[in-house]
Order: sequence, then structure tokens, then C-alpha cells
Amino acid sequence: MCQPTVRGTCGQYGWCETRQSGNRCHCPPGKMGIKCSRPCQDVFKSCKKWLEEDRCYWARNTTSFFMDNCASSCEECKGDGKVLKLALPPMLEPLSWLVGKWVARTSSGQRFPTTLTGPYEEILDVQISEVPAFDRPGINISIFAKSLDNWETHSELGFMTGKPFNEDNGFLREAGPGEDLVAIELVSNTGLMTIEEGIIRGQSIVIESKYRQSMFGIADAFQEAKRKFTLISPGSLEERTIFKDKYGVEKKWLKRYRLVHDYLGEIIDSKEQRK
Repeated sequence: MCQPTVRGTCGQYGWCETRQSGNRCHCPPGKMGIKCSRPCQDVFKSCKKWLEEDRCYWARNTTSFFMDNCASSCEECKGDGKVLKLALPPMLEPLSWLVGKWVARTSSGQRFPTTLTGPYEEILDVQISEVPAFDRPGINISIFAKSLDNWETHSELGFMTGKPFNEDNGFLREAGPGEDLVAIELVSNTGLMTIEEGIIRGQSIVIESKYRQSMFGIADAFQEAKRKFTLISPGSLEERTIFKDKYGVEKKWLKRYRLVHDYLGEIIDSKEQRK
């Protein structure tokens, strides 16, 4: 989505085109996406099949889903030979600031969902996942924490997905204000499974635990948790947590990460992607 009256809404060289199905950026060659910031490429594996079924054209006046997610096949943009190693789906663009490998080093053992006995180093890895032929795409998450004395390790694996309020899915949307939604599901090496849900506000997400279950029973899990992730500056991420353990004791802490790898900077030759 873009606004014709807002300067820079489509980046430095793009312009906002008014359409019945919603305004879209008309980007310069090789670019697509919000503010024309992504390389021109297809997202879903079904794009070639959808093109053969003529979906790019018969659905143009009712939904922009195919033009957004199959921009290359539907000729919404022209490639310049450069693509992302893995494309970021447009519906996950509001979470693009979180994508990357982040590292934090703490002065205490407080962490979510499992606390360590002392200070630790943690790697938060948020990666673009390969998009299936259909269904809602997600972002892969892996977390690994190791105590500074090398005595303890904890890890979580899972995924994150979002649902933009202005998501174009081909159906009429309810009028009125709304917020982009986000959900995270994680499974720990301690046998603890968590589901957190919340909202996206700019370069920040606010989430709270909605489901928690330990392999030893719910009584062994924490009682509740609320977390807020915020990009405080390029390459610097902050996590604030309010946590109530299984005994009902409330704890609060702040953790900061630094970016060590940017997956959205992994630009490759399109021929290499086809191999």
C-alpha cells in the first residue's frame, strides 16, 4: 500500500499508482515491495502455475495478491538479474526490521522462557523461510543461549507469522481502524512449548503468552509473560520482559541485541537461485 500525497512513499525513484484494488507502488526496474526496497522476484512457488491459469489478469480488479506475490511472473516489475536468496513475502514486510542474526550478552541469568543460573550469551536468529506453494508464510526463529561459564545451554525453535490489517486476500475488509497482528510459536529443549500473540506498531512488537505447556505438566511452566521487541537504532534491538514464574514471583528485565548478519542483504544473481 502507498499514499500518492506522501513524499517518498515509494522510495526515491518510485511513484504511487491509484488502483481499484488498492494503491500500489510503481517501482523502477529491478525493484518491488514497500518503498520499492526489495529486488523484483516471485515469492510463492505456485507463481508459474498461477500465471498459466491467467490469475494475474482475471483477478487484477478484485485483488492484488498475485501481482504482489508473483511480481516477476505477473510482470508487475522487471528484474535486473539480482534477487534475494530467499524472498520476503509482502505480508511479512512489517516484520522486516526483525529479520537477521542478533547477539546479546547479559549480566544476569534472566531470560524467557527458561532462566539460567548466571550471565549468558544468546543468539536470536530470525530467518526468511522458503515460501510454500500456498498457505500463509512464516519466518523461522531459532534461539540459543549459553552461560558465560559454559555450564548451561538452552535453545528454542519455532516460527513467527503476521497478519497485516490491510492485508489483501481478495475479500472485503471491515471498515475502521485496526492493527497488524503477530504470533510466535516456540518449542524449548526443556520440553516447554509456548505461543505468544500480539500486535506490530512500527518497528516494535508487543506480545504476551497465550499458551504454555511443559512436558512435565502445566504446573511446571511459568504463569504469564509479556514482551516487547523494539528496534532502537539500525543494528540494535531491545527486548523488555515482564515475567511471572511458576511460583507467582514477578520479574522484569531488559536485554539488548546487536545485529551480526543481515539476511535482507543477501543479494545473489537470479541464475544462481535457479540452480
